[in-house]
Amino acid sequence: MTQLSTESVYKKYAILSMDVEDWYHLDYFINKNFDRSYSLLDGLDRYVELLHDFQIPSSFFILSDLAKTLQQKMLELSSFGFDLACHGDDHTRPLLIPSKEFYIRTVAAKNKLEDLIGIPVTGYRASSFSLDRERLDIIRKANFLYDSSKNAFSDHPLYGDIDISGFDTVVPNIYRLGNFFEFEVSTVKIANTNIPISGGGYLRIFPWWLTSNLINRYIKSASFYVLFIHPFELSQRAVPYLDNTVSFSTRMRFGLGRSTTQIKLRKVISLLKREGFYFTTFSDLREKLK
Repeated sequence: MTQLSTESVYKKYAILSMDVEDWYHLDYFINKNFDRSYSLLDGLDRYVELLHDFQIPSSFFILSDLAKTLQQKMLELSSFGFDLACHGDDHTRPLLIPSKEFYIRTVAAKNKLEDLIGIPVTGYRASSFSLDRERLDIIRKANFLYDSSKNAFSDHPLYGDIDISGFDTVVPNIYRLGNFFEFEVSTVKIANTNIPISGGGYLRIFPWWLTSNLINRYIKSASFYVLFIHPFELSQRAVPYLDNTVSFSTRMRFGLGRSTTQIKLRKVISLLKREGFYFTTFSDLREKLK
């Protein structure tokens, strides 16, 4: 096992991250003809306000299809010292894309982001955590320095399964191969099942008593915690019109809990602060651990 530096060995690290996509990019809305002029990206501004309130950093995984529209916002985020990374181009799940095409599209997305913000983009997260080892190796080939697509919640039908054979474990849920790092999002094992505690729909839908219980159970022994969130989950705008081609279960999954997400997120941050977690970004933590 790799030894941490003297500075980092005494710290517990938390990373907050946002997957910057709009509501219509969600997998269960693919191929549906919705009004894409209606946006819930105001949730990005609410998230940044929250970060400023707590004076903590964050990593942002940005779809390159939104990059031109969000160029000024990205430059602003970069000026704050936040970590800007790549979320692919249009949110098509990588496991649905042939490997050669995936390489071409991923390099193009990386280049587009870099051209618009003027700094290297070194991090990647797959849409819907949909990645396998073949595509992870493509991410490395595309000159990314870290990925955060590994998710041990195997019951989700969209998630991929990343084989990290050959990687060294730096600390639990952080792995290294050469100068490339894989950061696994947080789950807690109960019996033989990994339960998600990493934000997103789980933070939105789970009641707070359950979320806090699971996180407290996890951080009793963990020194690394990752949370992800999306703009639509923090948006103050109404749920967009969804026609009758959208099932009731999808409507519920999409809209449930949005009004309480920011409150819960603040509680998670406060809980982690009380437990002595140090808030950082993927890029900064990679630099500390390499």
